[in-house]
Amino acid sequence: MSASTAFPLAARRFRVGASNGFRSAFRTAWSSRPRDRIAAIIALAGCLAFCALELAALEAVLRLAATASTQLPELRIDALVERCLIGGFTALFLLSLLGNLTTAVSNLFLSEDLDARLPLPIPHRSLFTRQLLLTLVVASGPMLLIGAPVVLVAARHASEPIRAAVALSAAIASILIVAATLASLGAVLLVALIPPHRARLLTAFLSAAGLAIALISFRGARPEQVLDPATALSIVMALAATEVPPPGLLPTDWAAHAAAGALFQRPFALTTALLLLLVSVLVLLAGAALAAPLHLRVYREVRSGAGASSGGGASGRPARSLGSMLLRAEIISVAREASTPAQLGSLAAVFVLDLLNVHFLPASDATARDLLAGLQTALGLFLVSALSLRFAYPSVSSDGRSASLLRTLPLSPARHLAARTMVRAVPAVLIALILIGASDAALHVTHRTLRLSILIGVLGAIAIPSLQMGLGALFPKYAAPHAVSVALGPGGLFAMTLSTALALSAAFVVSHELRGLAESVSGLTMSARTVLLGWCGIALVLGAVPLLLAARSLGRSDLPTS
Repeated sequence: MSASTAFPLAARRFRVGASNGFRSAFRTAWSSRPRDRIAAIIALAGCLAFCALELAALEAVLRLAATASTQLPELRIDALVERCLIGGFTALFLLSLLGNLTTAVSNLFLSEDLDARLPLPIPHRSLFTRQLLLTLVVASGPMLLIGAPVVLVAARHASEPIRAAVALSAAIASILIVAATLASLGAVLLVALIPPHRARLLTAFLSAAGLAIALISFRGARPEQVLDPATALSIVMALAATEVPPPGLLPTDWAAHAAAGALFQRPFALTTALLLLLVSVLVLLAGAALAAPLHLRVYREVRSGAGASSGGGASGRPARSLGSMLLRAEIISVAREASTPAQLGSLAAVFVLDLLNVHFLPASDATARDLLAGLQTALGLFLVSALSLRFAYPSVSSDGRSASLLRTLPLSPARHLAARTMVRAVPAVLIALILIGASDAALHVTHRTLRLSILIGVLGAIAIPSLQMGLGALFPKYAAPHAVSVALGPGGLFAMTLSTALALSAAFVVSHELRGLAESVSGLTMSARTVLLGWCGIALVLGAVPLLLAARSLGRSDLPTS
């Protein structure tokens, strides 16, 4: 085949593949079922609300910075912005690298979609590049959700908005592309040494360990010192008093230098940002070309070895009852999942971090104690919500192909859902009790506040896993490659929105000060009893109704719907 015909053929193949991919992604996000569409709309509204809140926070920070710059003319605002961008881009690169590792192992070696495409007459380099790009898109979604408001605010306040937006977007994209490429190459080398399921477990552990180290290190730096005006001023002066040295070899330094240069109209800043993006794309293509042959060899070895592996036998332990058997099976299935230790590790880091913060809570002022008791109750339930989104919502979807087999067994979906919910609700109640109890003990709250926060914590820790379990059964994704992809779907975002709202509203039930603030803003007068009964009623409805609807839906459908 000549070069004159090879390029149009490759371009046509890329255009068809991209078109099919976009149509598939649209059908996944916008399902034909009405309830899936409602979930997608609510999830989109939640994402837009998050972006709006981030935009408002960034605008407030910029207004504060503008006021400070007029009072401190010796500050170099360009140096402060560039150093902040260096820190932000470094964090973005490390988080993207850790997040892409587990996703790369799943997409490159455990994807059923790749199994279906491999026999097709498509060059393996193209398949490998497609999976690498899929890894980039899936793992970079949350980063883009956070980065988009930053680009909008920076462009709005820049002298040349389009130039600044293009440069900042190119810098962010180059970092994400390089991180995804390195993570994919690392995943291929890792699976060449150990089986893919163990590699996914190891990468998930590394991601969780990195996140835990970052959180504990951040806490060890005592960020609350910034609340002291003198300390905050000294930090700002240290960052903005001197000029930033020229960037070295790190791509994050060059990306920050180019983005800051575009914001402050430095020459060749936009050209530098676009060159960084071009180099990152070339790195991706070169990495795909070099790693594709190794990936094909390792992939075939993994598939040939998978058929020879033997499954474990039964434990031989007699079952006392159907209920005990269901509970034991659920506990084993959760414990054996590859990403469970890593997810528990990251949540444990947040758990320990919250307990460390308890020692620094002010307990002298009655108003502060009341306010912090409500906030700590909401934080405890928010952690329960994060735990439930990972372990309760994807539970039914994790059945996969065995979902049809489960429908043929003499086991009612309601009873199975109840067992699944109980296994996940008991740890949630314990976590809520420990977090809220430790906070109340450190704050020396009144007996009334203690009883109220414990009641709200227990009821919320039961309602939130039930809500997540029910919605996960109403919006199942049996073909999803792993639990994280299930939770990031429209139904998962819908469940996250509801459970987060329930968790945050608990603060207004516990705290009299927050309730008074809400009354002054809204102009409504609500008694404490009315708010308590209303919240408890909503929690019971949100916990029970999705489970009842899910049991009814699973009883009617014998085959996986997605």
